[in-house]
Amino acid sequence: MKKIFCLAFLSLNMIASAQGAISLPDLSIMYTFWQNKVVFGATGMKSCSISVAGGTVTPASWTDQNGLDREGYYVNVAEGTERVSITLMGKDFKGKRHNLGTHMYKVVPFPTAQVSGSTISKSTGFVANVSLGADSPFTGINFQVEGGTIDGVPFSGKLVPGSLFENVATGKKVAVEMFYTQNGVKSAVPAQGILVVTD
Repeated sequence: MKKIFCLAFLSLNMIASAQGAISLPDLSIMYTFWQNKVVFGATGMKSCSISVAGGTVTPASWTDQNGLDREGYYVNVAEGTERVSITLMGKDFKGKRHNLGTHMYKVVPFPTAQVSGSTISKSTGFVANVSLGADSPFTGINFQVEGGTIDGVPFSGKLVPGSLFENVATGKKVAVEMFYTQNGVKSAVPAQGILVVTD
């Protein structure tokens, strides 16, 4: 959490300390193709708001990893953006606006999901799934596989029948490419991997 301290002069003989803070609950950088969560606040102010350069901002609410309901904003960043700046503004009890600081955040591409599983069974088939791995810091991500190809054979949806590979030799390694979407992203992106054919 980055903090900014300032002095807000409320009258000629009264000085109040105003403190503003912007927080990214997930991580300290922003990602393209991801709903970056932002929360903020300021003391000594009647209200506060943010303006974003390099992204679009929308009000949002979510449940954090502790099961608590949170309110804030989603900042969505377009592909190719390298940095996002967020300016925190406060309004005091006399209606005067105060700039409480601008923060710069580095932007990186959202990590590509990996194919889940290592084998495909000729008898039971394969359920096509992707994930970011158990050590991923991201939570609340829903992936939906729309289809793809395995060893050049196309499939749709996430259920791949084993009958498609009944003539493939057991133990052969086949290439798989899956196209998936995730929450907050409408366009499908690919994930590649290698599967071993089993009986």
